[in-house]
Amino acid sequence: MNLAHSRSRFIPGLDITPLIDVVFILLVFLLLTMTFSEDKTEVEEAIIDIELAKSSTTQTPTPPASITLLIDESGSLYQSDAPAPKTQDELKLYLAEKLLASPDLNVNVKADHRARHGQVISALDMLKELGIQRVHLVIEKTKE
Repeated sequence: MNLAHSRSRFIPGLDITPLIDVVFILLVFLLLTMTFSEDKTEVEEAIIDIELAKSSTTQTPTPPASITLLIDESGSLYQSDAPAPKTQDELKLYLAEKLLASPDLNVNVKADHRARHGQVISALDMLKELGIQRVHLVIEKTKE
């Protein structure tokens, strides 16, 4: 009697059908819970001509109650709504008044890409001294 031929051979296998079902359910869940929104807020246009630094991974955060501080190539400071440059003391007074009126003041800093690093840091230090917590560095997204 040959016992080797009488036994049926069981070939182990992995049934991946339940795994595919789980992956499909996760995909449907993620698609249904994702939010598709486009940020359509626009940054104020400047009166002076500056060239912003460019980055391929940028977002454009512009909160509704914000002030834009501009730094040109020579390091002069501007308010977005005033064509004449301001001194740091004049800007401190202006920003302090705005900060009293709106404690959650947002400041967008637009610096020309040719401005010196030290000038931008000096402006950021001024904002920190005033106690402004929400400061956004605005850059321009490169076109791909």
